[in-house]
Amino acid sequence: MTRRPFHPWLALALAVALLPAAAGAAEHRFGVGVHYWRAVDDLADEGFDIDEDGLAPYLTYQLVPAGIFRFEVDLEYFEKGFGGATSAAFAPVVYLLVGGGIYGGVGIGVTLSDDFEDNVSDPFYAARVGLSLQLLPRVHLDVNANYRADAFAELEEADTDAITLGAAVRVGL
Repeated sequence: MTRRPFHPWLALALAVALLPAAAGAAEHRFGVGVHYWRAVDDLADEGFDIDEDGLAPYLTYQLVPAGIFRFEVDLEYFEKGFGGATSAAFAPVVYLLVGGGIYGGVGIGVTLSDDFEDNVSDPFYAARVGLSLQLLPRVHLDVNANYRADAFAELEEADTDAITLGAAVRVGL
């Protein structure tokens, strides 16, 4: 009997299937954040017209049901020059997070830009660890470290030079 490899789309489908049951007793948090990113390879020296680093503002939503799991959806905005794009780019990312104040998790996303074939990149996979602090009742600060890879299996072999930082403030409803 052959064993099938773990597929992140299956985990995401399971999380979405369980979402309605969890949403009833959950806190909904909406916010804004900023993600500091930088190019892993020095593509600029190879003739590519890209930015080597920058700040990407993002909108963020978290569903926080009772228990240890959280679901997050972010929409990042990148000015032209990100990943070789000559126009603005957007990156929706969905995360499944585990933990409370200190947490970790994985996500999947794509980058959307008029410069890409069919206006969408191949999927990327993300790993995140972070610290979520309650500043005031229903106001939370999230500080996190992120790693993105082109294949899910590459998340296990993270290059520390490619870890980026993010921070967001969310208000719970």
